[in-house]
Amino acid sequence: MAALAQVTINTNGQASIDYSKKFEPEPLKKDFQVLRDSLQSIHAGLYRYKSQPEMDAIFNDAYRQLDHPITETDFFAIVSNVISGIEDGHTECFLPKDFIQSIISTVKVFPIQVRYIGEKAYVPCDTKEFKAGTEIVSIDNKAVNDIRKQLFAHLSSDGTIETEKYVKINDGHDPFSYLYLVVYGEKPDFKVGYKTPSGQLKEKILQAELFGNMECPPVRTDVNKYLSLDYQANGVAIMTIKTFANEFMERTKENFENFLAASFKELKDKKINKLIIDLRENGGGEDTNGLLLYRYLSAKPFRYYASLNTTKHLVTDHPNLNVQQPEENNFKGKVEFLIGGKSFSGAAEFSSIAKSNARGLFIGEETAGGYYGNTSGSKIALELPNTRIRVNIPLTKYVMAVKKAKYKDRGILPDHTVVPTINDYLQHKDVQMDLALKLINKRN
Repeated sequence: MAALAQVTINTNGQASIDYSKKFEPEPLKKDFQVLRDSLQSIHAGLYRYKSQPEMDAIFNDAYRQLDHPITETDFFAIVSNVISGIEDGHTECFLPKDFIQSIISTVKVFPIQVRYIGEKAYVPCDTKEFKAGTEIVSIDNKAVNDIRKQLFAHLSSDGTIETEKYVKINDGHDPFSYLYLVVYGEKPDFKVGYKTPSGQLKEKILQAELFGNMECPPVRTDVNKYLSLDYQANGVAIMTIKTFANEFMERTKENFENFLAASFKELKDKKINKLIIDLRENGGGEDTNGLLLYRYLSAKPFRYYASLNTTKHLVTDHPNLNVQQPEENNFKGKVEFLIGGKSFSGAAEFSSIAKSNARGLFIGEETAGGYYGNTSGSKIALELPNTRIRVNIPLTKYVMAVKKAKYKDRGILPDHTVVPTINDYLQHKDVQMDLALKLINKRN
């Protein structure tokens, strides 16, 4: 959707934009036609999960809604619902940055950044009205799970995967209060139903607040190290890989190829035979890095990509299409993989190959990226001429060389699903890593 995380929250000195201004149907229809024509022309994975008749029905239903004047935010809600319907996590839409900044600076929203876990929502910190861990049951007489479903219908992800949508709404990419505003509109206050510690149902009225006054705002932390290798008792090593993106690692003066070469040599020299690879923060990056990692885990030749194509031609010259050979210091011991809703794009590609080849146990939550591949690579940043809404359209469809799975529209599913509870979150417990260590220490 609108990736609020890409806009710096600045509540001082921001020129106001007329948030209530309405567009006549004609310019909105022109913008929508530009969007539809562009997607149908260049989006290589437009029909990966939905058939052409299904996508045509989505397009036509949205177009029929443009029969009366509406605000830019209302139009954006229609566009984001269409983008969500494609079921492609690399396809995203964004309100203009100055429009988002104006919303942040001038529009009042739901005053707490709630945290969803499954069908429930919680207050994730102590606020003026609630203690941390309080369960929110309803907002303005709408059950929080019904609200979640409605908001998720405006977020993109691969297939029917929902773990990435939880990450977006909880961790600030598309924070709850912003999404709630886009979907339900501006409100002066909110009637909140909640549970007391004893389980009683009660209600409070919360006044809307500016983003700068929101309680429990998403916490953004700077990463000073993306790659690490650590050791635990009983000959267990933990390799943490938070990205495959070379541009990120350049900022921290890390080199992926050198890190893997040194790490796997060290594992061999130390005679380590139990390895946990943590990909829970890995949103992808260079696909060759995911391939290289698996070359250190395979003892035999393997294939990585089955095919690549754009809407115009079949790609035949990508190095990942070749039969791949193991690296010299490939790891032959037991492996476990930690995955979750941030394991996207190249991290999901790597995971699908490891899962298909039964290289080890997977622990955590379903990956954000699809098992059979994604549509990514180069992209076109389309700007609609009248509303200036921006849409990222990926150009290359990647198909992984994997065995058939149970679901065609899901990510890599863990062998052991572990979803942290609200108490785990508040107490900073890493229950997924705890289970991984417990399981690997039981293995010979």
